[in-house]
Order: sequence, then structure tokens, then C-alpha cells
Amino acid sequence: MPEKIEVSISSEFIGERLDVALSKILPTKSRSHIQRTLRDLGLKPSMKIKNPMKLDLTFQDIEGEETPIEPEPVQFGVIYEDNDIIVIDKPAPLVVHPAAGHRRNTLAHGLIHRYPELVSPDSKRPGIVHRLDAGTSGLMVVARNLYSKQRLMDSFKSRSVKKEYLALVIGEPKEPKGTITSPIARNPKNRLKMAVVPHGKEAITEYRVLWSTGKFSFVHCIIHTGRTHQIRVHLEEMGCPIVGDKLYGAKIKADWVPKDRFFLHAWKLAFPHPRSGEIVSFRSFLPHELIAALQGARAINQEKRE
Repeated sequence: MPEKIEVSISSEFIGERLDVALSKILPTKSRSHIQRTLRDLGLKPSMKIKNPMKLDLTFQDIEGEETPIEPEPVQFGVIYEDNDIIVIDKPAPLVVHPAAGHRRNTLAHGLIHRYPELVSPDSKRPGIVHRLDAGTSGLMVVARNLYSKQRLMDSFKSRSVKKEYLALVIGEPKEPKGTITSPIARNPKNRLKMAVVPHGKEAITEYRVLWSTGKFSFVHCIIHTGRTHQIRVHLEEMGCPIVGDKLYGAKIKADWVPKDRFFLHAWKLAFPHPRSGEIVSFRSFLPHELIAALQGARAINQEKRE
């Protein structure tokens, strides 16, 4: 059974790695078990402690954690596949891989159900080299073998992968296009969120406004780094949170606002094919609920004109 523990980290641990500090506070827990638990929360075990803090940790059974996930039928689209890669169209709100609160019915479960060759000792993330937030839909590439997985990981690391997104936001950016370079790290006041933090990790987002009614804007984004919640954080920083994204302050109620997701779609994906090195590119059309949201946002402007 999962074990829940509330931990207080005092100022004496400032400057230490989080996993090291917790190993001292919880001597009965192995460091690897602590690291897995932190990752389930979206925290990096190597992060340095800067302030006293409290954490609610849920330690899963070690045996259960080590057991590979079981195949389950999960719905997701396939745009392209060959012997080395699978390009999928992920629906929202599908979670990519198992984590705290999402132990079943993830994309990872569906992948090994549809592609049994992806099963391996580390099959918690079978072939997965990047991810999308649960509330984001659109394109992902999955490696079909270890060779492809390493090559794809190298491409992401060298920023050879081009990722383009479409977002509907509240308000209108001050400039019709630009590049946001604000660094991002875990929000010190809310561990579920990321935030612009002076000493955070480099994060680069290009944006261009496709159209705007003043109250809402349809925005095209290209990300050059892959920080958690990057586009969501950067657009909120501009004062334009994504429609439906309650975590980042999008407070709007309307029949056309998407349910159980926000308006962020991974529209285009291009990368060097891991076998040939040739650049391959793919596109995903907007799901019907996002098309309806665009129509709803524009209809508000039309009503005002009439």
C-alpha cells in the first residue's frame, strides 16, 4: 500500500540536494525510492534546497514500482510509423506515462498494448523521448528501438527538433510577435506549477499572433527548449494565459471553453529521422473541441459589433 509522509525540511539543509536531505530525514527509505517519489511529484532529486519547505510525499510499494506496466487498450492516433519511429497524435487529457495519481490508462500502457516490441525492463516510458502535458493534444514521436531512442534523444538535446504549437489566449500580447527568454523553474510557492524565476533554466519561446479580437488571441508558438509547462508559463507572464488553463490563471466561463483540457495543441513536429538523418515533418489538425472554441471566441467579437 502507498505510504504518505509529510516532511519538513529545515534551514539546516539549505544548499544540499533534495534527495540527499530527504535520505537523512528518512533513513529507512532508500535513496532510489526517494528519487522515484520525487520524480512522481515532478521534482528533480538533484535540485538544491534554497529555503525551508514542506513536502507531502507518497511512497509507492517498491515491488509495484519495479514491475513493468501492463498493456492496456488506450485510444490515440497514429500519424506515421516505420521500423524506427511512431508519430502519434495524442488526445487530451491523456497522461503520457505513469505517475502519482495516474497509474493506469496512460499513453505508455497503450503503446505497449499496440506495439509489444516496446516492452523492456524500463517500460514505464516505453520508447518515450519527450512528453506533452495531459491537457495538451497533438504530435509526439516515439522510438521503436534502442538505437532510435538514443538518436532521438540526441536530436532533442542538440535542439534539432522543431516543435510548433497553436494556442488560444485571453487578451492580446503587446507586440504581434517576439521571443520570450525568461528562465523557468519550479514555483517555490506552489509545487504543482512552474514559474519565471531569475535563476531558473533557460527557456526560449517564439510567438506570433495569428489573429486577435482584443479579448482573445490565436497564437502560434515555436519552442527552442523543452521546459515543463514552458508555453503556459511564458504566455501567462505576458498577461495572456491560455484559455481553459485554470492552473495558470485563465478564469473564464463560457460554453465553448474546452472541458478537461486547455487550448494548447502540438501542431507541427519536424526532426532528423534517426536512421537516415533526413528531416521529416508532420502536422496534426486541430481537434473538434478546439475548432469550436475558436468559433466561440470570434463569435463574442461579432456580437459586440452587431
